[in-house]
Amino acid sequence: MADQALRPTLTAEEAASYSLSIRPTSGGLAFCICPITRDGENFSTFLPYSSSEAPLYKMIEELYYQDELLSLPYAATYLYYEPSQATLVPEELLVSGQEALWLTPQRETEEAESVQRKTTSTLALSYRLPDETKSFVLAWDQEAYHFLRRTLLLLEPRPYFAPTLETRRAYTRRTRGYELLVQLREKHVDCFLLREGELVAFNTYAIVRSLEAREIAGEVMYYIVALWRHFSLSPDTDHIHVSYPCEGAEQVTSLLKASAECLHDLLEEHVISVQVEPYQTLTHQ
Repeated sequence: MADQALRPTLTAEEAASYSLSIRPTSGGLAFCICPITRDGENFSTFLPYSSSEAPLYKMIEELYYQDELLSLPYAATYLYYEPSQATLVPEELLVSGQEALWLTPQRETEEAESVQRKTTSTLALSYRLPDETKSFVLAWDQEAYHFLRRTLLLLEPRPYFAPTLETRRAYTRRTRGYELLVQLREKHVDCFLLREGELVAFNTYAIVRSLEAREIAGEVMYYIVALWRHFSLSPDTDHIHVSYPCEGAEQVTSLLKASAECLHDLLEEHVISVQVEPYQTLTHQ
């Protein structure tokens, strides 16, 4: 994240020449301001939430009142959200306005929640893959989404994994074999199976043991092995790409980095091609 000393001072008129990208993530809100012409410099920072007990929309609302940069009239605003649910749907089966039918009813998902945690309503969103015949249907916090939609003039929601997924899709168009993209985030891992630019399969898993890097790596390893066997992948010709976040609370990003490194050590004994690198969502548009 950028040094606060480089923080820009923008007027409402000047903001029309910039875009704003925001990502509610572990412990706070990451955001990035980019010039539309790409001639100038980007500014990125992370604002921690004052409390983790309040509803998400309340925590975001508080930050918007505290930082005037967030409420300027930018030319475009991109919301990169971390879905609580996600599924991949063939485009011909997706009916506008009925996306929620593809998600698990919230009443069922609440059974896995702590009895002390207040559950919130979710909203079904969709994201169509560029040059694909498939779309994601995803769930995110309904009150937080509506607050941002009311507050910002222009808002384009995208799943947080969209930039990395497109980068890896482009890469696999130039390579042979399958690639299993394993993207870590707080308490979840998202897995994408790619071949020649096509997204073949997708699944997301909750991480139950999320306090120690070796425990996280061991749990994610279990999911990778299950996918590897299901699709009969080859340790000699297929690849694994593990990514961990740069954006978020230091405690969480450091833990996920250590988890990715532990996972690399476990995988390299069985698969020839294993790559680990960080991902940063907000530098993309």
